[in-house]
Amino acid sequence: MRRTVLGALHEARGAHWMVRQDWEIPGWFAGVEQEYDALQEGAGLVDLSHRTRLRITGRDRRSWFHGQCSQDIAGLPDGRGAYATIMDVRGRLICDLRVYALCDSLLVDVPAGTEPPIAQYLDHYLVMERCEVEDITEAWAQLAVQGPHSCYVLGALLGADICAMEPWEIREFAFADAPIHVARVFHCGEDGFDLFVPAGHAAALWAGLCQPRVEFSVHSVGWEALNVRRVEAGIPWWGFELSPAIVPLEARLDHGVCRTKGCYVGQEIIARIDARGHVNNLLGGFHIAGSALPASGAEIRHAGKKVGLVSSAVESLSLKRPVGMGFFRRELHTPGQILEAAGADGPIALEVTPLPFVPHDAPERKPGQG
Repeated sequence: MRRTVLGALHEARGAHWMVRQDWEIPGWFAGVEQEYDALQEGAGLVDLSHRTRLRITGRDRRSWFHGQCSQDIAGLPDGRGAYATIMDVRGRLICDLRVYALCDSLLVDVPAGTEPPIAQYLDHYLVMERCEVEDITEAWAQLAVQGPHSCYVLGALLGADICAMEPWEIREFAFADAPIHVARVFHCGEDGFDLFVPAGHAAALWAGLCQPRVEFSVHSVGWEALNVRRVEAGIPWWGFELSPAIVPLEARLDHGVCRTKGCYVGQEIIARIDARGHVNNLLGGFHIAGSALPASGAEIRHAGKKVGLVSSAVESLSLKRPVGMGFFRRELHTPGQILEAAGADGPIALEVTPLPFVPHDAPERKPGQG
């Protein structure tokens, strides 16, 4: 089982391990509630190095990738990023991603666990174009600082006015004589930044970010707390809401699809849906009655008929009650609508509730940028 380059450091800090998408990653460190509080009230430090990172170089990189994904890459300015998807010809998801335009390359951040591996998939579509797709997952680590104090933590370390960065802006800084790319992006509805750093400097960067621990309430955060907060924020994740079984618009990923760009794989399906005016199944939220959580993949029923599937369910630490997300018929999305999910001990009542459950507390995002 693979661990990230920071595996030994996490082990020394008492990480409780879990397996996600063929990686062994920290589920929690000191405790889920303490780590959740850091995300909401301080700064949470997260190792995202299990995600896949690609570097696309060459003079045709923009025009080629523009045709592979759903976002406007040709018009993306250097120093900016955007949320996007890659689809097959049926409009089904290959993956969702974040792409950043650097002065000499595109940096692409993709969830772990895509099948086929995304570098292999993209390489298949390289024919005569003058560009190269390089998998830099092992060579570069990826850390995230999430929470209202995240800009102060990074500013203390890098000596720069990080708080002046706009959402989806990416800048290069120097740390211990190594370049690091810092992007202002959010994973759980709170303000935050992703840091891309050469793997050999990742441990030193992690330690540096922990230095202002008391002043800014910096805590190591595992997958469990991050997952609770992102469900509360109504943010879909790969392997839960997002999979090759869905079309991006079913998961409310309209912000990752540019309607004005030229031809790309999957565009015809998106155009058909736009012409029809809606999808039949749509991602929605629900409050869960009782304390039992329906499993991911559990059937959602109405009037005795299957109308959808549960994708995620957690105990909300802000609301002090279970909440969940899933895909179900769009005509059943009226707030207050009662559905039921299949449970191990019988049906579980669900009450349809608008997303997000807990409002986002991050700088305003601009249209088309995630």
